[in-house]
Amino acid sequence: MNKFITINLNQSETKEARIEVWRDRVRWSMFGIIVILLLGSNIGVWMIGHGYRALIDQKKSEIALVKEDINNLRKKGKNLSKDDIIALADLERNRYLWARYLELLGEMTPEDMAITGLKYRNNKMIIEGIGVIYQDEQQKFGIVYNFINTLKNNREFSNNFSRIKFDQGSRKQVRGQDIYEFRIEAKLKPGGGKPKSS
Repeated sequence: MNKFITINLNQSETKEARIEVWRDRVRWSMFGIIVILLLGSNIGVWMIGHGYRALIDQKKSEIALVKEDINNLRKKGKNLSKDDIIALADLERNRYLWARYLELLGEMTPEDMAITGLKYRNNKMIIEGIGVIYQDEQQKFGIVYNFINTLKNNREFSNNFSRIKFDQGSRKQVRGQDIYEFRIEAKLKPGGGKPKSS
């Protein structure tokens, strides 16, 4: 009797074959994900580079416009001579900023004294003021000399003056109160320049 081998073609896959198919699908899925990620990162890098190229082109065009403006201004502008530059330097070196002097003068003036006038004449600042006399004849000179010493001791104020001195004064009575009118002369140093901060 003949022995035949029967094969059932309708039989489902074996367990090992199913596992192998599943592993194959996982490998292809991972490969696909990696390819998509690499492709996405390359596209992102290309877009960033394109953005930077556009920004660089924009900046180059702005620089070209600025250079063109500078050249136009140079063509229109007046060239400064050496004498103009030296004159400007002399003006800067020899100018006085009076606002700071006046501010310091106000800060140093005692409460029982008032500045009534300021004049500038012949390289001298003339300070006129009045002070209250409370007691004796000697005090009228004391309040003025104390004020002069205060001015001399303030380096920021006195730095550009060669001398600060009492010029003249007189005693008066206003509404029953003794006052002393005085004048102080502060001579500027030649080429003293701007007030310097202490």
